[in-house]
Amino acid sequence: MLYDFVEDLETQVGDSIEIVINAGKGCCSHRGILSQVGVDFVTLIDGDEKIEIPFDSIAAIKKQACGATDKRMDP
Repeated sequence: MLYDFVEDLETQVGDSIEIVINAGKGCCSHRGILSQVGVDFVTLIDGDEKIEIPFDSIAAIKKQACGATDKRMDP
């Protein structure tokens, strides 16, 4: 069975996540609530900001492990 990246993301809508993206010659990251998984992008909400990130720019996704108490991932 092949891993379905988009299907896995859809199960995380409403969760607080951090997305590491490829940006130019390096990487940066955005934190927020995953609010939408589109056809070729995801949408994060961070306070009053809406961030749309194309799938082809995503290098990694960070999320707290189930039951973790570390608050570093809270937006």
